[in-house]
Amino acid sequence: IRQSEAKEEAKISEFQEELVQLAAQLNGDYTLKSHPEEIGKKMNVREAKKYMGDSVKRFFEASRLAKSLGADDQEIVKMRPSLTTRATSGPTPKTTNP
Repeated sequence: IRQSEAKEEAKISEFQEELVQLAAQLNGDYTLKSHPEEIGKKMNVREAKKYMGDSVKRFFEASRLAKSLGADDQEIVKMRPSLTTRATSGPTPKTTNP
């Protein structure tokens, strides 16, 4: 547990970098050429926190949307990276049956 304020401009730790790479898996960014070598390497704490929060939020939104469109609970939502600005209405999920 942190005893002081977060150093948001500091370079992220190796563990935090691994969390960013996990978020990239949720987000679909693992399909980009720069993954996994570059994702997170140049982020500071503030950027990494925002990226991870946005990734999890987008994954949950896509999962809820897939379920509301009739996807089976056993299907896995596969995210695709968006290289443009995302619409506020939510992503269009793709599901696969394991």
